[in-house]
Amino acid sequence: MFRKVLLAAALQNWEAPNPYARAAREVAIQLAKGSSNPLYVLTLYHYQAPTIEKNPFIGSQVLQETEHLMKSEEDAVRTAVETKLRQYVQDIEDAGVAVVRLVRPGDPREEVIRVAEEVRADLIVIGSHSKRRLFDIGSTAQTICKRSPVAVVLAAPAQ
Repeated sequence: MFRKVLLAAALQNWEAPNPYARAAREVAIQLAKGSSNPLYVLTLYHYQAPTIEKNPFIGSQVLQETEHLMKSEEDAVRTAVETKLRQYVQDIEDAGVAVVRLVRPGDPREEVIRVAEEVRADLIVIGSHSKRRLFDIGSTAQTICKRSPVAVVLAAPAQ
């Protein structure tokens, strides 16, 4: 029996969770049921702020306002992802499983492993699909599997 399970799902670019994220959620629910620990559910977001180089023709106030606008844009992206995560975990909570929601910026190839270590998970659950071939796993899932210090469950919807 696994004590701490981390479910990682890509939600930022979807209006609704894709079939792989839903399959991973179902697997994680079954693994977490009966555990005294909550299910840790992670989603990541990507925000690429434009680089602003110092220019003698741009005043410091303009630079400060621009930085403030970029921070506001990133906050809006994070808030949207947090909303999607709240909706995504509703089925988990309805199944009677306690949840800890985690929203972080970054690359999933690095952050999923880092968060698993941070929460001391002994299992990671992710959805996996490839855009290349039918019986292939995606490059993100492949990297996570190679680098993970704990077991990784790859979930896919029934065909």
